[in-house]
Amino acid sequence: MKLPKKQLYLQPLTALAAVLIFGGAVEGEAANDDPLALYGDEIHFDVLRDGEKVGFHRTQFRDHGETLSVDSTFEIEIDILFFTAFSYSYRSEAEWSGGKLKALSAKVDDDGEKTFVEAKYTGGNLEVQTPEGIFDTGAPLFPTNHWNAAVLQTDKVLNTITGEVSQVEISSAGKELVPTERGAVDATRFTYSGDIETEVWYDQAGRWVKMRFKGRDGSTIEYACRLCQGPEVNTAKR
Repeated sequence: MKLPKKQLYLQPLTALAAVLIFGGAVEGEAANDDPLALYGDEIHFDVLRDGEKVGFHRTQFRDHGETLSVDSTFEIEIDILFFTAFSYSYRSEAEWSGGKLKALSAKVDDDGEKTFVEAKYTGGNLEVQTPEGIFDTGAPLFPTNHWNAAVLQTDKVLNTITGEVSQVEISSAGKELVPTERGAVDATRFTYSGDIETEVWYDQAGRWVKMRFKGRDGSTIEYACRLCQGPEVNTAKR
């Protein structure tokens, strides 16, 4: 059973936000510039569609001394009457050094339609390759995958789904309690508008703890924290 995509499902993950090295602040609290100290070696979210679990998002960090690897995986599968009506997978591998992105490779399988984005810094510019071709854009420019609160200080990101440079406006929408693996934490909700529209929550230490956006069919897609608080010594103030 295969339903037409125009009737169903997610926008092509343009809601996934920025892969940055923490250097900013969240509501007056200094963000940690070491993601391993902030999160440990992994962040894990359950992905809910209108309250029903349909997949997961995982980001993993590996310290190689002078470089940092950040690998992200997003997978959903929507079943109707025991058949898989829709599936989506996203995988990206990024290499950082000195707080700057050096290379990124992202692959998407949108219910059988596959695409990719490759990016690397050469000669002071970011060279981006997609199935449509290659272009250069000025540096610095950061890609999309929200684990880093420093994205709040920028107004454009590299969309790792389409390879386009997305213009965004990010504004604070107040504080809320957000459930995590260690109980509810105070978090600030930020709204994105412009080329990307989504809502993202960060706790007082700058950890990504929740995300919400609209799917292509109008459904509500929400990221619920399964593992996002990192080593206990760094637990956010409550």
